[in-house]
Amino acid sequence: MIFFESEADPTEWFPLPLHWTDNERDQDEMVKWSVICTEIVHQRHKRWWRRPKRLAIADHFLQLAEAHPIPNVPAHQAFVYSGDPGRVPQPFYALTAQSEGKDQDTELHIMVQATGDHPVRRPDVSDFRSDRLGRGLRCLRYFGDNGEYGSLNYGWWSEEHEVYATVRTVSTELDWLTANLGIFDDFARSIWLNPNPE
Repeated sequence: MIFFESEADPTEWFPLPLHWTDNERDQDEMVKWSVICTEIVHQRHKRWWRRPKRLAIADHFLQLAEAHPIPNVPAHQAFVYSGDPGRVPQPFYALTAQSEGKDQDTELHIMVQATGDHPVRRPDVSDFRSDRLGRGLRCLRYFGDNGEYGSLNYGWWSEEHEVYATVRTVSTELDWLTANLGIFDDFARSIWLNPNPE
């Protein structure tokens, strides 16, 4: 397996383990993870903090841990953005895929979910460059009965590893998602692929 690594701010972006189970040992690990993440967020945002909010954020992290992996979200890894302590942390899902033999541009559009039917409105697709992964695409896709959901998708073809790599998130808060594109773009550009993690 090829691992996604990131140089994003570790006080805002947290790796989310995807393979916890319901057993007691894993439940303890989930609680520890949520407490550690909350303490990091607390140290970063001390002026904003109130004790009840601290407990609420810890509960949000724990709920994320308990909910993953989500069966209908394909992912090899996940990261959680918690740069805004006033809202629920936002998960981003990372996945690699082999080529299916189609041309690279077509497969890249498939990876960023820019193909298929778009009953609400056409997705916003643009070139996206990363110093680490090269030329790719960014796609903001709208779905749901009234376009109330948005998915933000980044994708690249890695010549070095001969795989497609994608990072994506889904939100019902489209204004928030688009207002923070700069933050999410920076995160996507911080990613690289590592086949031999320590």
